[in-house]
Amino acid sequence: RNGIYPLMNFAVSRPHALPRALSQPQEDPQKAKTPTPEPFDVETRKVVQMQCNMELNEDKTQWHLTLLLILEDKLHRQLSYDLLPS
Repeated sequence: RNGIYPLMNFAVSRPHALPRALSQPQEDPQKAKTPTPEPFDVETRKVVQMQCNMELNEDKTQWHLTLLLILEDKLHRQLSYDLLPS
C-alpha cells in the first residue's frame, strides 16, 4: 500500500533443519517425474513512467543498473543489478 514491497525472497539468516530418513529409497530414473514449476501471479498493471540509470562503480570493475518503474496505480518499483563487463 505504501510502495515498499520486497521484489524477491530473501535468504533466512540460518537454514531450517530438515528431518532426514536413515535410508532413502532408490528411485527408478525412468519413473522420476519432472518437477512442476511454481505458480506465479501475472502482473496486469501498466507501466506509465520508466527511468533507467547506469553508473560505473568507483573501482571501475562493474556497472550498476537501476530501473525505476511507476505503475498505473502510482506504485513505484525500483530494481537494481550489478553488471560485469563481460
